[in-house]
Amino acid sequence: MDPDSASELEKINKSAIENGNCDTKDDYYSEERSPFRRQAIIVLGTFLLSLSAGATAGFSAVLIPQLQHDKGHKKYSTEMVSWVAAISSLALLFGNMISGYLMDRFGRRLSQMLLSLFYIGGWITIAFANSIHLILFGRFITGFCQGWLGPLGPVFVGEISTPAYRGLFLASLSLSIASGVFMSHLFGTFLHWTHSALLCGTFPLVGCIILYYAPESPAWLASKNEIDKCIKSFQWYRGTSPAMKTELDKMILEQTKKVDRKSKIETLTTNLRKPEFWKPLCIMLIFFAITQLSGINVFCAYTTEIMEVLLGSKSNTYAAMLGIDILRCVALVTACIMLRRMGRRPIAIFSGTFTSLSLIILSIYLYLVEIRVIRHVKPLISLGLTATYIVVSNIGIAPLPWNMVGEVFATDTKGIGSGLSVMMTSISFFGTVKTAPAMFESVGHHGTYLFYGMSTLVGTIFLYFCLPETRGKTLLQIEERFRSGKKEKLKAAIDVTSV
Repeated sequence: MDPDSASELEKINKSAIENGNCDTKDDYYSEERSPFRRQAIIVLGTFLLSLSAGATAGFSAVLIPQLQHDKGHKKYSTEMVSWVAAISSLALLFGNMISGYLMDRFGRRLSQMLLSLFYIGGWITIAFANSIHLILFGRFITGFCQGWLGPLGPVFVGEISTPAYRGLFLASLSLSIASGVFMSHLFGTFLHWTHSALLCGTFPLVGCIILYYAPESPAWLASKNEIDKCIKSFQWYRGTSPAMKTELDKMILEQTKKVDRKSKIETLTTNLRKPEFWKPLCIMLIFFAITQLSGINVFCAYTTEIMEVLLGSKSNTYAAMLGIDILRCVALVTACIMLRRMGRRPIAIFSGTFTSLSLIILSIYLYLVEIRVIRHVKPLISLGLTATYIVVSNIGIAPLPWNMVGEVFATDTKGIGSGLSVMMTSISFFGTVKTAPAMFESVGHHGTYLFYGMSTLVGTIFLYFCLPETRGKTLLQIEERFRSGKKEKLKAAIDVTSV
């Protein structure tokens, strides 16, 4: 470390001690109190918000059938049904656009608390809606919050977590989405949709209460030059071990050495010409599109209708739906384990190949039933193929883009690249969910699944040729791989805290 840097750190530490923020004798920051426990409790608040995001994605599967059968309601058109399911995914894009500004302007913690209030308002609007238009408005609010949380949740969790626990906490956010889908389906199976909406509204309420008692992200406080508060927050989350103190010193030092940056327009113009920006951007845009074109969110949004077709009758549709939801959660837990032990490329190619095969075989089977080559749908076959599809898709192509979007972009282009990538998944999400009912009517379920299967197959071929392996490589090695176009031959040491 150069003398100027050392001198700067001494000034920072001296200032903190004088203000009483580095009192290592204070039991409040004692190493006897596990930082993991404090981090886990606060992450639980973000987990509950993500649970509400999953509930938003899955709620239409129980809302639409009940709306269609409620006494006093006329049968809604296919167009209206598609809007009930898709309007929340349309709102995702607007939430994505405002998330970055709000988290930088108001902080990660306060942004999540504000988000919680909007979420609660959205669920209450749905619960007490007396018209389809109010339901659509409530669905738009909850979808907006879902998009708002997309970049915000992982950023907050990543900034407050110790490296050893960071992977676990970030993986839990993906699991919370699937758990939220399951909870919304479970509520809707036994309760009226109005009561289900109120129960879904308790998730952000409890999350907001937890976050109310949380310190702000130390990284955000450092970016605002609130050094004393940053030190206090960092010690609360991370403890006062020598390794944590070193990380804190480096973070504060980086903030004190910051210089004015170019405007966003100038930065974007410059970065667009860099291969280490546009190459990973193209890969991630297509990867996110492949994920949505595999139909994973269509199955979440229209589960009851899909189960009715796959079972050949309306009986046991809700039981089958809950079984699929549980299977999805198990698959995501399996994915968390596999991603720590295997590379990204083999998982992506394995998942994409078998996702496309399961969809194509399911399509052929349903077509044979329709033309009466097979007389009746056999649930053992149709549900078996669907279960295979749910497992293999959620092991790889569903969670992988979210894991890799933080790895493939260089540090100075991570914000722009990840933002554009997430916007692509929002657009694709809306497109697939909105068009699904019309596709079911025009080309049938078998034609729809064939389209999803072929799209996934074409996408998997693209990934085979273009997707780099990032496991065990530093960000600099990945950046150099895109810049030079040559595969890195040197074997990188695997850092288990970052895999």
